[in-house]
Amino acid sequence: MNAARWGITTLLLTLTACGSVPLPSPTGTGGAPTFEHALMTPLAQQLFALTNTVRTAGVTCQGIAYPPALPLQEDQTLTTAAQHRADDLAATEDFTHTPANGKTYVYWITQVNLRAEFPYTHLGENLGMADTGARMIDVFKTSHTGHCETQFTNTYQDVTTHQWLSGFTRIGIGEAVSPSSHQHYWAVLFAN
Repeated sequence: MNAARWGITTLLLTLTACGSVPLPSPTGTGGAPTFEHALMTPLAQQLFALTNTVRTAGVTCQGIAYPPALPLQEDQTLTTAAQHRADDLAATEDFTHTPANGKTYVYWITQVNLRAEFPYTHLGENLGMADTGARMIDVFKTSHTGHCETQFTNTYQDVTTHQWLSGFTRIGIGEAVSPSSHQHYWAVLFAN
């Protein structure tokens, strides 16, 4: 990727971390809660492994050194939501946290009924465009405040309250390629 495109990709990388959101709880037969599970793709598994390698080694974000952090736990329901989100990004190429079709990461988390599996208090999202997991690690580490901390440390900044909070414990990763532009999209979702 040339330097100009790399710079644009880095600038396009955005983060949303929001507070607890009350969501409806879809139910299956007999009133039992249902939720979807999916495994990460091989490329998403690569990003997951690299993320935890960076976390457990410690990282410098925006010139601030952070100590080693606990590894994130893979969550298959969160991965399902992330994959739906990445598929939607690739289909629409609407690279934003607030897409025109209204299908934000919170929409997808509601669709897969994450709350039935894991009673989270906070959610977050990192979005990116790159062709490999290793490139995504570089993009997240060098992007503006928020992305690096969210993915690699035990703290993150809530975009609504601007408070620094205890870091996320769970992660789900989805990735998809646009059939028209062949751009590779990543959706990384977090919960605690």
